[in-house]
Amino acid sequence: MSILIARPRGQHRAIDRIPVLEHQLAKAEAGIRLLRQRLAEATEARDAANAKASRLEDQLLVAVEATRQNTTAVSSLTAHPAVTAAQPIPVLPLHQSPLAAAGPAHVPGL
Repeated sequence: MSILIARPRGQHRAIDRIPVLEHQLAKAEAGIRLLRQRLAEATEARDAANAKASRLEDQLLVAVEATRQNTTAVSSLTAHPAVTAAQPIPVLPLHQSPLAAAGPAHVPGL
């Protein structure tokens, strides 16, 4: 370590400023290394988040398409003649009907 010798005008000899400048440079380099490390971590986190968002978007598109196909299939299935013919309308005997307790006056057709 050198001793700074002040000149009458308050300036120091250049040779005495070298250790000070080296110390400042070392601090700056350490700061740069820290910032590069943080940048690498942030970039990695951003890339992981983008990959996850892309996967979720793909899954959403698949789910939307599957829902659309299911809706189309179900709506066309109920109108199909084979389905309507295979599903008879249930007919309950009058004594099992929910309207039987109300009395014959409320039963249509009696």
